[in-house]
Amino acid sequence: KQKYNICKGEKIMYVELKNINKSYNSYKASDNINFGIKKGKLVALLGPSGSGKSTILRMIAGLENPDDGHILIDKKIVNDIPASKRGIGFVFQNYALFRYMTVYDNIAFGLKIAKWKKNDIKKRVKELLELVNLEELGKRYPSELSGGQKQRVAFARALAPNPELLLLDEPFAAIDAKVRQELRNWLRKTIDKVGITSIFVTHDQEEAIEVADEIIVTNNGKVEQIGTPREIYGNPETPFTAEFMGQPIKVENINKFRGFHHLRNGLKAVVRPENVRILKNGEYFKYSVSIEEGIVEDILFRGKEVEIRVKIHGEVIKGLRRLEDFSIEKGEKVNVFIYSAYTYENNNKIIIVENDNVKSIDFVL
Repeated sequence: KQKYNICKGEKIMYVELKNINKSYNSYKASDNINFGIKKGKLVALLGPSGSGKSTILRMIAGLENPDDGHILIDKKIVNDIPASKRGIGFVFQNYALFRYMTVYDNIAFGLKIAKWKKNDIKKRVKELLELVNLEELGKRYPSELSGGQKQRVAFARALAPNPELLLLDEPFAAIDAKVRQELRNWLRKTIDKVGITSIFVTHDQEEAIEVADEIIVTNNGKVEQIGTPREIYGNPETPFTAEFMGQPIKVENINKFRGFHHLRNGLKAVVRPENVRILKNGEYFKYSVSIEEGIVEDILFRGKEVEIRVKIHGEVIKGLRRLEDFSIEKGEKVNVFIYSAYTYENNNKIIIVENDNVKSIDFVL
């Protein structure tokens, strides 16, 4: 294994990708990928289908080879090291359990291949069954398990040989919503307990925000942004990240709206529903000087909240109202106030702009 020279002052990462490129014929799946992951962190590779996140995971695992660039694990270049020798556990989306083996034998499989002693295998499998809360199911077969139980078995099998790095490819994609939520919480607690560096691929932003210490956003084979869930959601750096996170609306000219007239004409923006207030005519509002009148185009029930889409100045703005405050109908005239927007020119860096009247009125008060 080759050591990689770390520049003085550079942060030491447990996993590093340096100038990674990968193409499939004319399709560029990875375009100069660079990032590092600290030891013990749980990191999400987040992006839409085809953004390159699974290719990155498979290259780290050794299931794919980069065209150029270096992959480092624990400061060692692993490009030419086979997947079986990298000390990595891999959890697949489809579980990949052996149908004709019991839960016990599925977990023990890799240990038997590695020629562990029988007593050591028995002890390790018992530990893992307790870890994944399946102590009573060791003699069952995969066909006798629920989707969530199968995923826990796959997780235990990946952890069996004590890997230093765990990779998970869309681990909850095949599981129904309620169980998926439970497994998210379980995974976070289990990773904390085990303390293993982990990378998981997902297209579900809620999943990434809830589970990950850090998020790497990918798009068209490139890294758009790296940061904590709070940073990625609250301070998007690129138009793609701003549009991908949350449920925003893209506005072609934010200058049309009151409180944003001071901005350059034609400036594009992303507006999130939580930064919009929708009021019935006559409802009191502190910043009434900046409200706009619009017509309700659509109403979507979202459980605790109602999403309302309003047409103003030829643009569609959407906001949320609590269910108990709903009482708005399609076609009704309503008042709309935009607190803030994520503005940008072409593909330049995002600038968060607050409504001018919020700043001026709050200053006076």
